[in-house]
Amino acid sequence: MLIYLVYGMSFVLAMMLQYGVFSRWMILSGSPDLVLLLAIALCLHQKHRRFWILILIVGGIVGLVSALPYFVPMVVYMAVYLASLSLKQRVWQTPLLGMFLLTFGATILTNLLSIAVLFVQRIPFVFSEALVNVVLPTVFLNMFLAIPVHAIVRELSVWLYPQGAQT
Repeated sequence: MLIYLVYGMSFVLAMMLQYGVFSRWMILSGSPDLVLLLAIALCLHQKHRRFWILILIVGGIVGLVSALPYFVPMVVYMAVYLASLSLKQRVWQTPLLGMFLLTFGATILTNLLSIAVLFVQRIPFVFSEALVNVVLPTVFLNMFLAIPVHAIVRELSVWLYPQGAQT
């Protein structure tokens, strides 16, 4: 129960930082997605079977707060959860590499789904400008922030899941 409380509070803190601070930290028109990075890091370090429920709740909350349709963040966050399970079951020696892979893939997926929603709603935009001005800077900023978010979540997971005395 303590674990879900700590994870829930970390998501609330990440959302507050995302919409208060990091949404204004931009390169061209791309800004980092701290909540997505936290979800990726927590998915890589979690050890509970029902963690997907928390991911769905967070995806729904982000979907309600953002300007996108509510299902886009839910789809991305569930894809991150399933991809992290696959990564952890197969080749898993360096979690930071998994963090980078999932960050890159989830950022591209989020932005491409956003562009697809704009296309379906018939909002005019130029794809090459969206790619250069939004997608690539967002990928860069998310990759840049992936290291400190991964380190913080790793320390949090060491505190929440004690392994015993280390030698």
